[in-house]
Amino acid sequence: MTLVTRPRAPIDKVTVLSKHPMFSALPLSVLERLCSHATTRTVQEGSVLFAKGDPGSSLFAVLSGTLKISVMSADGREAIFNLVHAGEIFGEIALLDGRPRTADAVAMSDCQLMEIDRRYFIPIIEQPGVALKLIDVLCARLRWGSEHIEELMFLDLQGRLAKTLLRLTENHDDAKGERTLNMTQSEVSHFVGMSREAVNKQLRDWEGRRWVRLKRNGIVVLDVKALSALAAADFEPDLS
Repeated sequence: MTLVTRPRAPIDKVTVLSKHPMFSALPLSVLERLCSHATTRTVQEGSVLFAKGDPGSSLFAVLSGTLKISVMSADGREAIFNLVHAGEIFGEIALLDGRPRTADAVAMSDCQLMEIDRRYFIPIIEQPGVALKLIDVLCARLRWGSEHIEELMFLDLQGRLAKTLLRLTENHDDAKGERTLNMTQSEVSHFVGMSREAVNKQLRDWEGRRWVRLKRNGIVVLDVKALSALAAADFEPDLS
């Protein structure tokens, strides 16, 4: 399973940091110094970057490719928390508290990553405004987690699936206004907490309405407005 259809040029290291809310207020000289201490890692598709419980001593920025953040249950079931794309940063929590990683990070395509060790990152927090920016980022993660739990508890399959498709494709509009999610239906089912069969049934229904188009290992969102209406609706849980 490949998440990108063609190779893309890696994003410049300084550019990644300068566009992230946590680092955007820092002077260019500070960002360049931080990048000078960073190392570049290449991770092949399917490889585990780190596993839950591993020591957390560094932060990662994605220069190219996509990774998934997930956990696996004792009986082999997977719960996917997030996808991390080029230009995004992950690993802040373990980096700050020095405790073990809270999830697995697995490459869904060939990836190039920038890794910043904790010993170079911690002094940056002392820069004016950085600590507050970091708090904002962590609060956003907490809010996202709370929202995800609320969706699993209170939204029915339609609402959860619609909201997931919109969230995962919000920055992927093409010239036609279509949004493509390069994930298998099995992987999507791990996001919404339902069986693959139930997800497939719902997607087939939406395909008949021309709200989505199904392709090999992917879903194309055609009608954002229709899915947004479902995602915004206050559905009662489907207990059948």
